Amino acid sequence: MLTWNYSKTLTLVIGLLLLAACSSTPGPGPAPAPEATQAPASDGGQADAQDVPADTPEPVDFNQRAYLEAIASLKNGNVDQALDLLLEVSREAPDKPYIFTNIGLAYLKLEQPGKAEQAFLDALEQDDRDAVAHNHLGILLRQQGNFAEALRHYRRAIQIDDEYAPAYLNLGILYDLYLQDLEKALRHYETYLSLTGEENPQVTGWITDIQRQLKSAGAQSQG
Repeated sequence: MLTWNYSKTLTLVIGLLLLAACSSTPGPGPAPAPEATQAPASDGGQADAQDVPADTPEPVDFNQRAYLEAIASLKNGNVDQALDLLLEVSREAPDKPYIFTNIGLAYLKLEQPGKAEQAFLDALEQDDRDAVAHNHLGILLRQQGNFAEALRHYRRAIQIDDEYAPAYLNLGILYDLYLQDLEKALRHYETYLSLTGEENPQVTGWITDIQRQLKSAGAQSQG
């Protein structure tokens, strides 16, 4: 019988911690820079892989200075200023879905999940091929207990970009703590580490813990 590892759920505190790098978003939008993790506020579980936006990689046809200032402010932690600028730019360029994705990221940092969810939905209404927006909708839906929809959005993110590491990590978390499918959790954790190419003692520890549980379950079934 697989057992719940309570100690794992205490490995993180609420807040933002640097985790790993991820691949770029499709289209002319911002390429996400290093990941951040955010522990769920209510369930004490593992951290979700999230994104911090980077500069726009090519010229844009709206107020580029305001947009780049917003992105810099968001990366530097001046979230209120970033959000004000992003909302201003979104009124000027309402047809740029990645602006709304970054608005969603800003609302997440301000702990306003309802507004963040709407911003991600606005982004996806314009462009369903936004892996970052799908990833974050998955996080929000999982936190609401809607595991089936969270799973759908994580899978969609991977379908869009099969090298988008955060979605694999979040899938691992979903399968590990919520859907109780340790074999799938293990596979997604391992894919995440393979894609990031970096040492991550935390995720490595989760993998070791799952391997131990699966081995124990196998031994009990044979006995």
